[in-house]
Amino acid sequence: MKKIAILLSLAAFVLALVSCGGPEADAKKMVKKIENYTKVATKVAEDKKIDDKEAEELKKLSKDLEEFEKEMNKKYEGKEEQKKKIDKYFEDNKEKLEKVYDEFFKVMMALYECEGADKLE
Repeated sequence: MKKIAILLSLAAFVLALVSCGGPEADAKKMVKKIENYTKVATKVAEDKKIDDKEAEELKKLSKDLEEFEKEMNKKYEGKEEQKKKIDKYFEDNKEKLEKVYDEFFKVMMALYECEGADKLE
């Protein structure tokens, strides 16, 4: 369950970029990372079993997301101009982002219903 909390906080981070700041390119990069994790996790959850190789791949993607979040928090702390850029990006892409997060949260729940979910912690 620790991993799900981390991954949910990563998803929340992208939403929080609106208030924390960040250039459009970094926001897009974070969304792409979440989409990639979602794609891999969806494939893993298809057979309702998580083997060691799949667990390691998901852990690697999760760690990458976590590290990117830390970098962005540090890089854009207190920078108002980046806030305006990211606000516009999120506003212009609201529907797409809602879909990305919906799919992400659904697959996260599906992973924890799989045999071997304990390998993700």
